Amino acid sequence: MPPGPVGAFAERLRLARRYRGLSRDEVAKAMACSLATVRRAEAGDTLPQLPIARSYAAVCGIDPDEVEALWKRARRADRRRPGPAAPDPSAELRSVCDFAGLGALLVVVYEEAGAPSYRELERRAKPRARELAPLPRSTVGRVLAGAPLSERRLVAFLTACGVPEETFPLWLRARRRAHRSRTLARRRLSRVRAAEAAWSSRSRLEYERALDSLRPS
Repeated sequence: MPPGPVGAFAERLRLARRYRGLSRDEVAKAMACSLATVRRAEAGDTLPQLPIARSYAAVCGIDPDEVEALWKRARRADRRRPGPAAPDPSAELRSVCDFAGLGALLVVVYEEAGAPSYRELERRAKPRARELAPLPRSTVGRVLAGAPLSERRLVAFLTACGVPEETFPLWLRARRRAHRSRTLARRRLSRVRAAEAAWSSRSRLEYERALDSLRPS
C-alpha cells in the first residue's frame, strides 16, 4: 500500500471490505461497477472519485458521510504534496459526445473544487438562481451521475464550482453534442419499437415501412 493520505484512505476501504467478508468481485457487483474500479479504489495510487468512495462505503457497511469526511481530508493533505498539475478537463471536452462523458468531466470539476457539500453548491448558486437556474442538492447528485441537464443548469453548476467563465462555451458545445446524440438515439429506438410492433401485429406493409425508416437516407 503506497504511503501518504491517499494510501491510508485506501487501506480504510480495504479493511472495511475484509471485515464484512466480501470479495472485490462482490463489492463491484453490488456497486454496479467494474472490478477494475474497486481495485483502483483499494490500490491507494490515486484517490477514487467521491461518488465511488461513498458507494463503496455503503456496500461495506461504513457510514458514507464518514467516508466523505475522510476523503476530503485525504484530498486536502494530498494536494499539499508536490506533484504534477491536475489535468484540465476542458482539454477533453472536445471529445465528449454523450451525457455520461460530460458527467465524468463534471465530477473532475467538482473534485478540483474541493468536493464541497451539495448544500454548499446550492448556496453558491442561489445568488444567480433567477439568471441561470436553481441548483438544489438533488440536482447536484444527478449531475454528477451523468444525467441530462439544461444549459442554464450546467452553467449554474460550473459557476458554483468556480470554473472560469471563458471555458463556458466549450462546456456548452459539449452539452449540445450530448443532447443531439441522446435525441438521435431516442428517435432510433422509437423506430425500432415501431418495427417490432408492426412485426408482432403481422402487418407486413407497416413492418416494411418501419424498416425503411431505419435505413439511412
